[in-house]
Amino acid sequence: MPGAVATPESAEDVSSVIRWAARESVRVAIRGGGHSQGGQCLTDGGVALDTRRLNQVRPLGQGLVRAQGGATWIKVVAALSGTGHLPRVLTDATEVTVGGTLSSAGLGTTSHRYGLQIGQVEQLEVVVGTGERVRCSRDTNADLFNAVRGGQGHFGVITEAWIRLRKAGRRHRQYEFRYRDFERFASDLKELVKEGRFDHLRAEMRAHDRQIVLRAAAEYDDDLDHGKMLSGLGYDSMAIVWDTADVGHAGMFPTWGFRPTHYHPWRDWFLPWETLHTVLAQPWLDPVEIPRAPRSWTGIYPIATNSVDAPFFMHPKEEHMISYSILAVLDDVEKANALAARLRDITKFLVAIGGKSYLSGGVGYGHRQWQEHYGEILETGIGWKQVFDPHRILEGGSMTFGGSP
Repeated sequence: MPGAVATPESAEDVSSVIRWAARESVRVAIRGGGHSQGGQCLTDGGVALDTRRLNQVRPLGQGLVRAQGGATWIKVVAALSGTGHLPRVLTDATEVTVGGTLSSAGLGTTSHRYGLQIGQVEQLEVVVGTGERVRCSRDTNADLFNAVRGGQGHFGVITEAWIRLRKAGRRHRQYEFRYRDFERFASDLKELVKEGRFDHLRAEMRAHDRQIVLRAAAEYDDDLDHGKMLSGLGYDSMAIVWDTADVGHAGMFPTWGFRPTHYHPWRDWFLPWETLHTVLAQPWLDPVEIPRAPRSWTGIYPIATNSVDAPFFMHPKEEHMISYSILAVLDDVEKANALAARLRDITKFLVAIGGKSYLSGGVGYGHRQWQEHYGEILETGIGWKQVFDPHRILEGGSMTFGGSP
């Protein structure tokens, strides 16, 4: 339970709250859309800094949009309506914020081409743990730029971001391919990533149906060669889910599954590309223990790593990797706790084969696990913490960097 909730309406308001907290040695947790899996947007007795009123978005032209940290990605899409452009990577969840996903990594259905959202930022404005407002980029205040992208809010509050855009098609056609042969699915996915046939790729394993659903979409202007899009694929069945002019919203999930009245045991991992066959072969979950889709989700996203230049974001170093996630929407807390324990066991296996946990939620790591996760760069992070948050007031989950106020 926070001791107070701050709702700043400007970057200067954020600065004032942080300066006060530093002076009084009060912890601060940053809340964007409240989408954290592990409760890291909460604090016990400290200040919850709710950024949702920092929500202004302004297209700049020249392939950029300027968005405040509390703006949701769906608002960014709305602000770009009519421009023919969209962010290179959009999240699937509608209510997550720019500052929130840039503090984690941010991925979506175009990540097989563009990588992660943290690689698509030109510059940031950040309020560090002393209350100072700082502009940073790859060339200016680069240590801060590297620390806050994927830094879980430990080093500063992202109050504004300059985000790269891509040209969008006028229409979005999504196909749904169903596979019962997992080897054929793996072969098709690898080929589709290699050749870049589709603009959007996202797969879902359905334990109850013993099949994989691959959703692949293409953006186009005037016409789309249907036969060319399907050529050579080994699916068992296919359907066109929709063909829409609402390109920006087409890949996003509805908000119903994320209501606070539900329990959401959830973990994500980034895995080496060559582990795809191993992951597909594992009977991770007993179908009896989880609800049917869409109230459960085991997702696979192929991700390019060539633009992932945030050194504090840990991931496999190959040209492509896999984002792998398991989620269930449950009404029973005992079932939720049991699944959470199972996800911790799965984490041990996936880390052992070269994976890294996605720190978008609480991972329950102790000191040894954090050392294993970060390796040599952990010492760099400890140094950044001392520089950018010397009073150690900024919370960012279970990682403490050696102390707190």
